[in-house]
Amino acid sequence: MTQAPETQKKPRAFEGVRVLEFAALIAGPSCGKYLADHGADVVKIERFPLGDVSRAYNRTGAPRSPMYMQQNAGKRGMCIDLKQPEGMAVARELAAKADIVIEAFTPGVMDRLGLGYEDLKKLNPAIILCSISGFGQNGPNAKRPGYAHISHAMTGWLAMQFLHCDPPQVPRGPGIAIGDTTAGLTAFGAVSAALYRKAMTGEGDHIDISLFDSLFGSNDFSLQTYLTAGEVDVFYHPVHATKDGYITASVGPDHRSWQGTCVAMEQPELANDPRFSDAGKLEDNMEEAAAIMRAWLQSMTSEDAERLLTENHVACGIVQTIDKAVRQPQVKARNMTVTVDDPVMGPVDQINSAFHYSNAESGVSGPAPMLGQHNADVLRRDLGYDEEHIQRLLEQGVLRSEDR
Repeated sequence: MTQAPETQKKPRAFEGVRVLEFAALIAGPSCGKYLADHGADVVKIERFPLGDVSRAYNRTGAPRSPMYMQQNAGKRGMCIDLKQPEGMAVARELAAKADIVIEAFTPGVMDRLGLGYEDLKKLNPAIILCSISGFGQNGPNAKRPGYAHISHAMTGWLAMQFLHCDPPQVPRGPGIAIGDTTAGLTAFGAVSAALYRKAMTGEGDHIDISLFDSLFGSNDFSLQTYLTAGEVDVFYHPVHATKDGYITASVGPDHRSWQGTCVAMEQPELANDPRFSDAGKLEDNMEEAAAIMRAWLQSMTSEDAERLLTENHVACGIVQTIDKAVRQPQVKARNMTVTVDDPVMGPVDQINSAFHYSNAESGVSGPAPMLGQHNADVLRRDLGYDEEHIQRLLEQGVLRSEDR
């Protein structure tokens, strides 16, 4: 695996950008992680006294939560009691120096804390506040708690996977919190745009991102088809059985792909069969063509089928189990995992940044912080507190740290 370099040969896009994060689990922290991957100095303020709830999400028995490690890599961590005036004073001082504040509370919480957008603008007129919530800052559902599985249900996403099948299937949760990860990426894009606008105009902004909106807006065509034509149309990408597993491959989308499939099957004459001889006829007889391909795939191993189809420029892919997916040569070639020296686990492979640039760098720059690991460092380096002041906050129970 690729070893995280100690020094970067290329600059990172957001070097010098200061981020203050009040978020837990996935959506908010993932936005912060993308910023950290791009060089931003992200200070994560964890809930007092137990920290980010994802620290406890660990079903494997590993010494640390994989979710917490992944979503918080490269950040500095603090644990501050915001209910104490001294703790709130620290948060406000940090916000005054930040370029970006990320928060993922239910709408209204930041205002009650005294850290709402109007409060922050008084401290820092050019601040960018990114608020991430289940349903956004307004609308009939704004005050409702929202998690990924709620957005999966209410945007029609689960129905697309199961209820619109023929015959319908009982809905079940997917193996990925796609509502969270989509919201995190949406927030990262919005923050990047706001930073550019700030550079051009000097003006900050309050960004309103919701899990519901992000997943609703990322639908490829099914929702728009209904809005346009009043019809439900959900396309299910085909997955076919092989002798030893499964592979995804389509007869189309064009006649050239079908020609390649016919050559791979050693039946090139099928490309000129009157049923499939051009794109229109192939579309009309798609299921018949797919049945021929399925029968051939059932006689092949997944590896052989993938090789033959790929050699003939047919888009396809083996359905990889997780243990094989993370060890594919493509993963290594693209540096999609990186070895990080974790303070608890030692050297451990972690998922790396998916962003690749020619003239800039992006990637995991360090491990996720221990609980309150950087309390003193941030207070000393960022706010200029002396040791006596830091010690007083410790004695007052404003700060908390723990080796986990």
